[in-house]
Amino acid sequence: MSKEIKHSPEISKIPEINSLKESLGTLQQSLNIHPILAFLEEFDSFFKKKKRILTNNEVLFTPWENPYFYVISSGALSILRMTPTGEKKEIWRAYTGSFIGEGVLFDRNQKDIEAVAIGEGASVVTLTKEDITYLESQNPEKILALFKHIIEITNSRLLDAWKEIASLYEINIKIDELSSLGEQGFKDIINHISKTLDIDYIISIEQHPAVPGLFIHKYNSRFPSIWPINQKAIEEIREDMPTGEIVSTGNILGTSESDNLYLVPLKTRKNLKGYFILGKKNKKTFNNTDMRIMNNIAPLLGSMIENNQTLAEKKALSLKQENF
Repeated sequence: MSKEIKHSPEISKIPEINSLKESLGTLQQSLNIHPILAFLEEFDSFFKKKKRILTNNEVLFTPWENPYFYVISSGALSILRMTPTGEKKEIWRAYTGSFIGEGVLFDRNQKDIEAVAIGEGASVVTLTKEDITYLESQNPEKILALFKHIIEITNSRLLDAWKEIASLYEINIKIDELSSLGEQGFKDIINHISKTLDIDYIISIEQHPAVPGLFIHKYNSRFPSIWPINQKAIEEIREDMPTGEIVSTGNILGTSESDNLYLVPLKTRKNLKGYFILGKKNKKTFNNTDMRIMNNIAPLLGSMIENNQTLAEKKALSLKQENF
């Protein structure tokens, strides 16, 4: 039965930044998981009936309603999870040859995520446990090889998840250590994140505490000693920009057209305090681990900005009172 097309009202269209670059950037990942596509070709006539075409920003499934095992046969999906504050955060991206919902095949059904097609859309093969059982009756050896492949990739994901948890824990400890040092502590944290994650540089932009919509450049990890601070950010930076890649025109201070940029809003609850712009040179792509870690620590960084601004206001008020 065909499924009604739904579009998520909360996910803005993610710009396609150079299709060739994206293809090359995911080639290594695809080489590791494309055996599953070779398996699908063995049962081509069967799977043609199971294929679904998604347009850009179309929702494949929402939390708590996915009963299927999906194989991405082309394009890409953004995988999102709801945060305790009710926001949707991207936790990884599934590209051609990858799969989602494998727990269905082993009677374990993860339901707390949402999948949305991005870029030029995607095509997916939609399977049930009964479909796999049928194929097993047709070719047991092929299904056994498929299960082995799925388990290997799932175990690899679990290993990566543990490494990610360790990195996230270490960064959180560092934030806790440096949070009391004001502006210098915030700069040290930026430098630490740049070195810990696979990121070439980070630009910190803050929203003016007294003028909503006015954004100020505060720091760039590439130029720690000479970077000009307190310069007004140009029109490319505005309120309510979503998390994700942005097109680099070279107009943002410290960037060039050959850079890849990833924007992370820094909020306290729902109050926007600023942005981190993550930069990679020569169009290198961002990996899912970097994005998940940044999304997790973004609220802490927003709170640090708020605390630093409060301390600055108190200091200015104290100096004003001393002059009277």
